Amino acid sequence: MSTSKTASPGTIATDTLIIGGGLTGLFLAHRLHHGLGSKGHKVSLVEARENLGGRYRRPNLAQPFASPELDFIPATSEALALLEWLRNNSPVPFHFSAFEHHPQIFNEGKWSPFAGFGETSFQSAGELTALFSHTKGLSLDPGLEQLVRSLCEQLPVSAQTMNEVTGFKVRDGRIAEITVNGDKTWSAQNVIFTGHPSALQNLFQGEELPVKHRTRLAKMDAWTSVTLELQHTPPLADDGAIRFFNHGSKEFEPVAGRVSGANSKWVTLVPGDRDTDHEFIGQAIRHIKRQLKRAWPLAFEGAEGAKDMAAERIFVQPKAYGQHSLRTKEPYRFPEISNLYLAGHTLAGVPGELGALEMVRNLSNDLLGPLNQLPSPNASC
Repeated sequence: MSTSKTASPGTIATDTLIIGGGLTGLFLAHRLHHGLGSKGHKVSLVEARENLGGRYRRPNLAQPFASPELDFIPATSEALALLEWLRNNSPVPFHFSAFEHHPQIFNEGKWSPFAGFGETSFQSAGELTALFSHTKGLSLDPGLEQLVRSLCEQLPVSAQTMNEVTGFKVRDGRIAEITVNGDKTWSAQNVIFTGHPSALQNLFQGEELPVKHRTRLAKMDAWTSVTLELQHTPPLADDGAIRFFNHGSKEFEPVAGRVSGANSKWVTLVPGDRDTDHEFIGQAIRHIKRQLKRAWPLAFEGAEGAKDMAAERIFVQPKAYGQHSLRTKEPYRFPEISNLYLAGHTLAGVPGELGALEMVRNLSNDLLGPLNQLPSPNASC
């Protein structure tokens, strides 16, 4: 990788700029710093939000890192390979183990083993089935939210929050300037973009991004996850299996969830282009509650009919699911822009949270060479 050229006056210069402070960006910052920092290579990170952590971020400094997802990792060969890589490269000790899983579906007034949604047609059925229908799962210790916490607390590079990238300028086939917050300018020899690829549409001027790529980006439909987290006394169920609700509504997608003691999480997917439609998001939450009441009519009531929920939290994760391809020779790059690397987890070959780990592993290989040639992160953090 080449060293930085002299930047224009007033421009912040770095060698590699990572855009996005979620799991992917944080982990890549660690990997690149430990692989290249000893050579004087500077890695910087910018994040649009107030806090680092992406989907696992703390709402405020007084709250812990938390996962808004159902935290189900299927025991596939791809998942096992990624978690083995993570165990060897995590900044904290990491373990995983397999367990038997028996997903359930509520249909016609009763729970039964999940075998698909039958004749009911849902647009997200394939996505949900790929994520949650497996008969074996993997238990992670610590969970990914704790990995994110460690990555934040031990972050070895410069990170600037409340810094939103608002534009790119391309010269000679490279991103020459990165505009932040509309008025601040960065320069970098390498730019890593960890957001959803479709967001690039608004960052390039005119034909700086060729039409064929814009067309593909525009077709990258994604699912936004809407999650309702609840606490119940007593627990709704005595096992942690994924549970699906089948229903006849044509406006909403299925609800999936799981119970963990007195806590439970329930998610439904909405089209990515509706993630800012607050009225529809509210309707989706009410849809989740309607499904829960079908199986547990008193789920939202106390022993004497009074409201008795200890906690109710809502998470909306824009463009959280969906798998895409750039259809380029190098899967994470546009050939016309040589110093831009795309690291959005929806470009990975595995869905969900594991996609972020795949992007870190693959881009580490591309940017640093074989991982067994790098110094151990455990020795440096």
